[in-house]
Amino acid sequence: MALPVTQSEATKPMSDAWDYKGRPADASKSGGWVSAAMILGVEACERLTTLGIAVNLVTYLTGVMHMSNSVSANTVTNFMGTSFMLCLLGGFLADSFLGRYLTVTIFTAVQAIGVMILTISTAIPSLRPPKCQTGSSTCIPATDIQLGVLNLALYTISLGTGGLKSSISGLGSDQFDESNKEERSRMAKFFSWFFFFISIGSLCAVTILVYIQDSIGRPWGYGVCAGAIFVGLLILLSGTRRYRFKKLAGSPLTQVSAVFVAAWRKRTMVLPSDSSELFSVDDMAPDSENKKPKLPHTKEY
Repeated sequence: MALPVTQSEATKPMSDAWDYKGRPADASKSGGWVSAAMILGVEACERLTTLGIAVNLVTYLTGVMHMSNSVSANTVTNFMGTSFMLCLLGGFLADSFLGRYLTVTIFTAVQAIGVMILTISTAIPSLRPPKCQTGSSTCIPATDIQLGVLNLALYTISLGTGGLKSSISGLGSDQFDESNKEERSRMAKFFSWFFFFISIGSLCAVTILVYIQDSIGRPWGYGVCAGAIFVGLLILLSGTRRYRFKKLAGSPLTQVSAVFVAAWRKRTMVLPSDSSELFSVDDMAPDSENKKPKLPHTKEY
C-alpha cells in the first residue's frame, strides 16, 4: 500500500516564480538541473565564442588588416573593455524592463549577428586589404569601409556579450528556490558548475580555436565561433517551457541615482535641530506591522 502524500510532497505552485505563460510555476515541472544545464551550455558557448575571437585577434589585425602593434592592441583592449562595460546596460535592462530571460535571448542573438558579420568579413576578399607583396617593406592599409565593417562586427559582438553576461548567471540561479533547503544547496553547486563551464569554454577557445584560425584559416575559426553561439541560442530557446521566471526587482542603478538626485536638490536645505526628523519612514499608519524600522544616522551624515 502506498504511503499518503504529505502536503510538502504534493505539487504546489510557487509563489515567487512563473512559467513562460505567466502562471505560477510548478516546482516539479520547471526549473531545477534540467533548466540549469541548458544555461550552463549557453555560457560555455558564449565563452568559446568571445575568447575564441579576442585571444587571437591581435595577430589578425596585424597580419591581415595591416594595423600596427599598438593600434591592434588598443583595438582589442577597447573591444574587451566595451564588452564588460555594457554589462551595466544589460543588467539595467534586465532588472527594470526586459527580465533576465528576454535580455539573455535578445543579446545572444545580437552577438550571433556580430560574429556572422566578422566571419563574412574574413571570407570575402574585398572586405580586407590584399596580402603584402613578398620582399616589400610596406603593405596596403585597410580602407575605411573595411575598418568600418570590422568595427561594426566587433562592437556588435561587444553589445551582445555585455547583455548576455549581465544576466546569464542570474537566470541560472532563478531556476532554484532559495526557500527550499535542498534547492538552495543545488544553487550553490550550480555556481561551481557555472565557473567550470566558463573554464571549459575558455580552454577550448585558447587551444582548439586558435589552432584552427592559425592552421586552417580565419573564416573556419570564426565560422566555428558563429556556429557555437547559434547553438547556444538554440539551447537557450529550447528550454523556454521549463524555465522559471521571476518578477522584475528594479535596478540598483536607479535607486542609487535617485539618492544623488535627491541630495543635489536638497543641497541648500538647512539641517533640522531635531535629528529624528532626518529619518525616512514610509507613509503608513503608525501602528502598521509592516512599517520599516528607522535607519541610524552617523554624526557625519
